[in-house]
Amino acid sequence: MSKTKRIKIFPAPHIEIRIHVTEQMIKDYRKCQEDIERDDFADCSKCSWKDVNIDTLGMCELKQLNSLIGKEVGEARYIAAGEDNENE
Repeated sequence: MSKTKRIKIFPAPHIEIRIHVTEQMIKDYRKCQEDIERDDFADCSKCSWKDVNIDTLGMCELKQLNSLIGKEVGEARYIAAGEDNENE
């Protein structure tokens, strides 16, 4: 199993979503964003994000992900495994 990192998203007051993200998911997300910028849409059925959903909303659709994952690795804000604080 590939190593994962956790991303925290706060979509609304009193709501916190944690997503366990692999390096492949980061690559797929960035590729998709690049495709969208070129008005070329990727095949979601082959994407590592395809089953990461809440009801009908794909987590890759959350606007907050773009600022967290961004285009550069250094822009991402991750919670390293074992460094998570449940009381935050």
